[in-house]
Amino acid sequence: MSEQEGVTDHLVTVIQLIQLARGSGTLTAWRGTGDLFEQGVITFVKGQVTQASAGRRKDHAALNWLSTWGRCHYSFSPAVLDEATKQLLAWLAAGIMQPPRPATPASSQGPPSAAARGSLPGVSAGGHRQDARSSDASYYAVPYPVLPFQQALLLIEQYHLSRAHRQLFLLIDGRRRLLDLAQLMGKEPQVVSQLLSDLEQRGIIQRKGL
Repeated sequence: MSEQEGVTDHLVTVIQLIQLARGSGTLTAWRGTGDLFEQGVITFVKGQVTQASAGRRKDHAALNWLSTWGRCHYSFSPAVLDEATKQLLAWLAAGIMQPPRPATPASSQGPPSAAARGSLPGVSAGGHRQDARSSDASYYAVPYPVLPFQQALLLIEQYHLSRAHRQLFLLIDGRRRLLDLAQLMGKEPQVVSQLLSDLEQRGIIQRKGL
């Protein structure tokens, strides 16, 4: 089975891509030389992390540590060549770190149209507009973390937030807008907006541009 190698500036984007693509295989990452050489290994089954190690760190501690890595080398060895893993290998070979999504009227025309706003935050169940300007602005706001990575993940666990909250936090880099995050997660913007609100209320992130 073919192994795919590459270099990334943010290892978490590769980890997230494998999860979103539901790939199965082993991701090996390494950086540094000599006494500074570090290596980590993560095993995925249909996008789920089943094992992780990095030095003396194991499982959750290793995954959290590897998710903080910046520029490093990586290789992905598929365990099976199912359709999901084949697609993942094609994305990695092409250097694609965000799963492509088909263009839709809602995602390709910029701000939500008046016809589409009935499904957006700021519109009540009866179709009454609550605050058009603040609602539209939230879709272009940029969330950013306000806590150290491991402390934030610990709080997400302590507050018993969902896997979606954790997945969303891993995608937040201080540059992606709510709409970008929604596309990456394959969720409706209003769902991601609520997830962001949950994280913000607990002091894990803030949003600029509101």
